[in-house]
Amino acid sequence: MERYIHRLLLAGIALVISVGCSESPTEVVDAPVVDPQALADLNINTDAFPENLHLVTDVILTAGQSNALADGTRFEPDLFPAEDRIDPRILVWTQYEGWKVANPTNQIWENDRFPARLWDPVNSNNPPGYQIARAIVDADPSRVVAFIPTSTPSQSIRFWRFGETPYNTIKQRVESALNELPSKSNVDLIWWMQGESDANADDFYRRELAALIDGWRTEPWYSSDNYFIANETVGFDVNRIFHELRANGDPYTDYSEATDLPTRHPGGDHFNSAAYRIIGDRVQKIYFDMRSATGNKQ
Repeated sequence: MERYIHRLLLAGIALVISVGCSESPTEVVDAPVVDPQALADLNINTDAFPENLHLVTDVILTAGQSNALADGTRFEPDLFPAEDRIDPRILVWTQYEGWKVANPTNQIWENDRFPARLWDPVNSNNPPGYQIARAIVDADPSRVVAFIPTSTPSQSIRFWRFGETPYNTIKQRVESALNELPSKSNVDLIWWMQGESDANADDFYRRELAALIDGWRTEPWYSSDNYFIANETVGFDVNRIFHELRANGDPYTDYSEATDLPTRHPGGDHFNSAAYRIIGDRVQKIYFDMRSATGNKQ
């Protein structure tokens, strides 16, 4: 009976959420209608091996600095049951146990300074990878999204140079994650939020970012027809370079606006939890628009 109920889980969640979903998957869902009690009644075991790995439709790699980790934010399912919830269609690659249904409240997704610091089971972060995945399944309940978090706080873009140790660590993490997926062998979207350590961005940053994207595109799991979205920082010069990703004529690169979003502290350079919920919605919209513009309807 338990296995039968688990097989019905996706259908149940889709039914719960579909009331608030847009008819068109290219539209952002501002306020999905989710019944918290209905979700609780599903009794999702996030420690169990997910039985829907073969249903994964989208794989997302998140990378960058502490803002990519959402350092110091809060996952608040009691206050925001629609946006901060446990959903069986959102899977995460965890540090020690492989793929799991994403549960920011009690799973270790990243560890140490690389990829990041120990996950705090009490004051859990509200990670952008989760919020992007949440926005995707809200917009299209048929999707199952798997994301791979990699973030390294306080590092310049030099840290991610193609072929060097940090890059290779990310590469190994991605390959390990993809090897465990029965029907997916590629990363569909790389989401990038970095630049606070490169406040005076210039041609150097432009060259480094281009080299990083080009390097990723040489990997068998990520080619020139997969998508790259850079997220604006709070207000650093790198944002100007991110804007070029939309203006450069490459339909597979773009950026997401964020300078209008709230921060944890006035004048600070870290976004707060509310900002990441909005970032998730904005990135989903851009991602679906890019897929549509390039003829990728799947």
